[in-house]
Amino acid sequence: MRVEPCCQSLLANILPVVDPKKEGICIDVGVGTFAFYCEIFAKLRFSTLAVEPLPVKKLQRICQKRNIGLIQSCLSDKNGTENLYMGTFAGLLNNNFSSLSPDWFGSSKQIKQVESITLSKLTSTIEAEKITCFKIDIEGWESQVLKQLVELPDSLIPKVVMFEYGGGINRQKGKRGWSPQFLNATMDCLAVLKQCGYGFSVMIDYAYHAKERIFDLQLSDLEPDSIFDSNAVYGNIITCHNWRYSEDEIAKLCRPYYGGWTNLVLTTILSR
Repeated sequence: MRVEPCCQSLLANILPVVDPKKEGICIDVGVGTFAFYCEIFAKLRFSTLAVEPLPVKKLQRICQKRNIGLIQSCLSDKNGTENLYMGTFAGLLNNNFSSLSPDWFGSSKQIKQVESITLSKLTSTIEAEKITCFKIDIEGWESQVLKQLVELPDSLIPKVVMFEYGGGINRQKGKRGWSPQFLNATMDCLAVLKQCGYGFSVMIDYAYHAKERIFDLQLSDLEPDSIFDSNAVYGNIITCHNWRYSEDEIAKLCRPYYGGWTNLVLTTILSR
């Protein structure tokens, strides 16, 4: 599936329903260089914050135009400074693969020191009262942030969370974003979200023949084989807190993003 456009469409339809009065803030953590979820949030007229240690000029222009707050830091499990391992893909530097983990498949030996803040400090700094959406894509470091949800007061538990999983190769290979270290971290994310009361969930995976997978975290045994197909590549899981959306409507929204030649070519490359 075409992951990012599909997830942007899903959130654009879900968020106005879960928070029709737009009382909460939407936070885009790990914005990257092309899939600007923060811009989608702002266009929906939500108060919006972008958290990105290496903001490109396009992001800076979007934030200025759309009145989006920009915090030039990494979200992590400590306050201070940390080493960001600059990203690389196919032998070329690529900021979208930069990670705080030196073991991430996209990490290079090139290091840049960046500011880091915890989730509780972030919410305190921006004086958040409610969070409508918390999107996080930080290359294998998601569990270090999502585990902090249990430290937040109930009033700050996001209505919707979206996080990235996998990457770099098919799951059946058991390497890169699917190595035991990072698969266990993904399962830790799901365990924390289940503990926090998240249930209705939608998975969007990059695999060519994949379709949306809808499941309930509260009913899941949290075994990888019951969550992920063997040919899963990478994707996002969108999960809702004490709220359900029409499964028929989800399928209708996802249908335009099935397959695609770009997916087929890249999935073939990654599976080698």
